[in-house]
Amino acid sequence: MHATARSDRTHPPPDAAPLRPLVSAAAAVGRALLAEADRWFLWLPVAVAVGIVGFLSLGGPPPRAVWIAGGLLVPLLAALAAGQARVRPLVGLVLAALAAIAVGVAAIGLRLETVAAPVLERAGAYTVEGRIVEIAPRTEGGVRLLLDQLSIDRLDPETIPERIRVTLRSGGDGLEVGMRLRLRAMLQPPRGPVVPGGFDFARQAWFERLGAVGWALARPQLLEPAEPGSELAAAALRVAVTQRLVEVLPGTDGAIAAALLTGLRGGIDDAIWRDFQRSGLAHLLAISGLHMTLVAGTVFLLARWGLALVPALALRVAVKKPAALLALLAAAFYLALSGGTIPTQRAFLMVAAALLAILAGRDPLSLRLLACAATLVLLVRPEAVLGASFQLSFAAVLALIAVWERIGRGARTSELGLLGRLARYLLGVAATTLVASLATTPLAAFHFQTVPTYGVLANLLAVPLTTFWIMPAGLLGLMAMPLGLDGPPIRLMGAGIDLLLAIAHTAARLPGAALAVPAWPEAVLPLLWGGGLWLALWRRPWRLLGLVPIVLALVLVARHRPPDLVVTPWLAQIATTGSAGASILAFEEDEPTEAALARALGGPGAEDGGRDRLRCDRAGCRLPHDDRPIVLARRLDALLQACREPGLVIARVGPERCPSGPAELVGPRALALSGGLAVWIGPNGTLVRRTVTGERGAWPWARPAGRAENSRDR
Repeated sequence: MHATARSDRTHPPPDAAPLRPLVSAAAAVGRALLAEADRWFLWLPVAVAVGIVGFLSLGGPPPRAVWIAGGLLVPLLAALAAGQARVRPLVGLVLAALAAIAVGVAAIGLRLETVAAPVLERAGAYTVEGRIVEIAPRTEGGVRLLLDQLSIDRLDPETIPERIRVTLRSGGDGLEVGMRLRLRAMLQPPRGPVVPGGFDFARQAWFERLGAVGWALARPQLLEPAEPGSELAAAALRVAVTQRLVEVLPGTDGAIAAALLTGLRGGIDDAIWRDFQRSGLAHLLAISGLHMTLVAGTVFLLARWGLALVPALALRVAVKKPAALLALLAAAFYLALSGGTIPTQRAFLMVAAALLAILAGRDPLSLRLLACAATLVLLVRPEAVLGASFQLSFAAVLALIAVWERIGRGARTSELGLLGRLARYLLGVAATTLVASLATTPLAAFHFQTVPTYGVLANLLAVPLTTFWIMPAGLLGLMAMPLGLDGPPIRLMGAGIDLLLAIAHTAARLPGAALAVPAWPEAVLPLLWGGGLWLALWRRPWRLLGLVPIVLALVLVARHRPPDLVVTPWLAQIATTGSAGASILAFEEDEPTEAALARALGGPGAEDGGRDRLRCDRAGCRLPHDDRPIVLARRLDALLQACREPGLVIARVGPERCPSGPAELVGPRALALSGGLAVWIGPNGTLVRRTVTGERGAWPWARPAGRAENSRDR
């Protein structure tokens, strides 16, 4: 009896045998986590981002009590985590992660409440009065204005947008920030995606409190001059610097100089943008970590060298600390001058963290500092987690610091001669460019549907040129502007920009310079980020498990194919894919929509592209498909005839249901409210449909039902 009892206690019951592998795996994971306890903090911004993304994935805003409860749970979960940290570390880790997720939920919920502002209901011509907040010159002439303090005819005060953006094709001379204008403008709500799951400019505009965009129909009328010393002083300085740069460097050079120093990029035409994107140099035109680091680094080095020349100071104080303080002030000025956009805020927080680390005697190249900066950005601008700028910037910096931690520390250059240091620098530029490119290329392909083939080579030439020529000359020009001596350094900057343009143009026009890829499934992005973070944040060999989700992402990409057909509301544009690539048939000219359709489908193909599958006449189009064709009816008689046979009918006129016949009909109202329709033809003849409206959900930046019809009426 006793032997039997001991045997029962020694061996688990037979039912528990299948659970042994799971128990063993959980124990192994627990041991690995405990061995890397010093890296847990690095996952703080990841947990905050999970809360934000989870909130925004709900399909619509939940009740306010959800994010308020999330905020209230944070101190409770944090206290419980602190209490369990020493007794049960893994339990404390789980509670801390839940607290960070709750922080993300509360941050995005609060952000939604604080930025809420009206969006224009109907497109049309309006008489607008407003104050100029920003002036951006355009290369092709005119300016683009950002207006606030608005009064718009025929709109109730509670429905007037907080801000609007209006393009003046002429008549922008003499305008200043702070002036109050009256103008007649054609306005429309910010555009949503043109394909399901595509880039949503309306969402970005909503968080910027931008309620309408459009263009002026006549020259504006000045109502009030700018008030000196107003709260728009920084914006006025930004515009004044931009205008001076354009004055000294007319044309494209001045537009690029303004983009680098003030962040105003409206003057760069589409052809230049395309060349920079195809060459992999587009990141140089957006103020980011590189530019902020160059400004702060230049000031830091000059200040450190200058202070070292004062023996009375150098012998008593570590000169790098006051130099770091001066560099921090310079970075703050650059932040204000560049308009404080999300990429600039992120760059400033990163640089500020590094400079504060120097002041505190800590290592400025640290993943902990990166985690702090990322968390601060997510708390201030939680919507940034969905943006390409945030993701690309942090991916590049994360990869560089992670590689530096493993192979860069302890490297010494003091024993190398001049040629050795130069060779080491060139190898360092090549290595950092390669690492940053490997980290960002998949993300860029996801967001922009372009893979720059020669991006690494172009950056090897362009980054040193920007680092040692263009930005230092521009910074010197900024410092010399108050003295009126800015002409020579700005022209020197322009000479460097000419070389930069030559690199971009050459790389963009090489054979196979950029590979166009269709829009990837949304599941690819979390897999790429999950795998990349696992590889970068852990130290031990188990980090190689991060390759698993990356491989899964690549499998999804390989198996994915773009939709066979995409139509916009009212059948204004029809996009098809075929063996020769994507083809756009436009019944109404709309270049931004056509370009977005081409990108989403993998780039424009040959002249006929997918039209080898599409048969069109004045009544509409027909896409043959076994015994169930897809008919795009632009006239009532075409709709009635198509309804008589099996298939799918998409119509811009007529009823919402077929009067007779077996066809399935998407009527004009359903098509208008869809925001755009994508159709996949399955292997068994099945038709899979997705709509833009269905993918966007019920968020406040998505158009309410009926707005598409109203905008059409106008």
